Amino acid sequence: MTHVKIKNLKKSYNGRLVLKNLSLEISSGSIVALLGPTGAGKTTLLKCIAGVEQPDDGEIYFDNVNVTYTPPWDRNVALFFQTYALYPHMSVYDNIAFPLRQAGVNVDEIDKMVKFVAMKLRITHLLDRKEPSTLSGGEMQRVALARTLVRKPRLFLLDEPISNLDAKLREEARTEFKRIHREFKQTIIYATPDFVEAFAVAEKIAVMKDGEIIQYDEPINLIRKPVNRFVATFVGSPPINIVEGNLVHTNDKIIFKSDAFEIPLHKGKQFETLPDKAEMAFRAQSVLINPVQPDHAINGKVLASEFLGHETILTLLVGNSKIKAVVKGKSKFTIGDQVSFSIDTNGVLFIDPRDGKVILV
Repeated sequence: MTHVKIKNLKKSYNGRLVLKNLSLEISSGSIVALLGPTGAGKTTLLKCIAGVEQPDDGEIYFDNVNVTYTPPWDRNVALFFQTYALYPHMSVYDNIAFPLRQAGVNVDEIDKMVKFVAMKLRITHLLDRKEPSTLSGGEMQRVALARTLVRKPRLFLLDEPISNLDAKLREEARTEFKRIHREFKQTIIYATPDFVEAFAVAEKIAVMKDGEIIQYDEPINLIRKPVNRFVATFVGSPPINIVEGNLVHTNDKIIFKSDAFEIPLHKGKQFETLPDKAEMAFRAQSVLINPVQPDHAINGKVLASEFLGHETILTLLVGNSKIKAVVKGKSKFTIGDQVSFSIDTNGVLFIDPRDGKVILV
C-alpha cells in the first residue's frame, strides 16, 4: 500500500498546458477515481505518476519519498490501459508469468504466484489456453489484470480499463475491481469519463476538467454539494435541471422567479450575498409529480417519456425551460399531457451565472 502526494504538477505538450498546477493526495490503501471528460488530463496524470511522462514542474511523492525523477522501472507501478495487449504467441499461463520471468524469479515461485493470482481472479481454467485471441473480452481483461497483479506493484493505475466491454461485463468488472482492492489491499487510482463507474468503484473522486481538479470529494457530496455548474451537470443521471431566473427579496423570505413559475424560499444568513440573477439547479428526483399542496403547484406539458424498467424519466416543458422528472415504475403520462408538480426545495442549489459557482447548498 502506498500513500501518494502530488504537489503543483504542471505538464504541457507543444506549448499547451495539459496539467495546471495540480495537487492531489491519495491515502494508502484507498481507491480513488479520476473523473472527467476526454481531454481533462486524466491519462497524462497517470503517466506522470507512473514515470512514463516527466512533468514540467511540481513533485510526486510515494510514502513521503520524492519520486518525481525516479525512472518508471524503479517505481514498481502498474499502469493498466483499456487495451489489454496480450502476447498472441503465448499461452494464458505464459502471458501471466512473463513479467516474473523477466525479473528472474525462479520457476517454482513463478508457478506458485501465477496459480495464486489466477485463482483470485477465477481464471484457473484458462491457464492452459494456447491462444489468447480465443478469449472473450472479459477473460482477456482478467488475464491482463493477472499479469499486472502477479508483479505485486505498490501502486495500481487503471486508465479506462473497462471501456471496451459491453454493459453486462462492465458491471461485473466494477464488482471485480472492488473485490481486488479488498483482497490485495493496494492503492488504486482509476481514471474514467463515466460517473456511474467512478461512483461504483471509488471511495473518493477527483473531478477533473482542462487539467485541473475541480472538486475532490466523496461521491455523495458530488451529488449533494457540487462546487460549481460543471460538477453539478457532469455528475448524476438524469442531468440536473437548471432554470434561469431572479431572486426577489422581501421582508421575511426570498422568492425565485423564472419566466413560468416562482418558488418561495425561507430567508436565512446564507442568502445575504446572493445576486439578483441566479440559476436554480435541482435533480429530477426533487420533482414531485401531483403535489400534496396544489396551491404551490407548477404546471408543465410532457415532451418525452422514457421507460427504463424500474422508473420513467419525463421531460416537461415549463415556460421556456425543459425539466426532467423521475417517476417510479411505468408512468401513466403520455406525450402532450399536462402535468402538475412541485419542487422539493431541500434539494435546490443556486448557481451564480457570472462564474458558475454554487452559492447556496
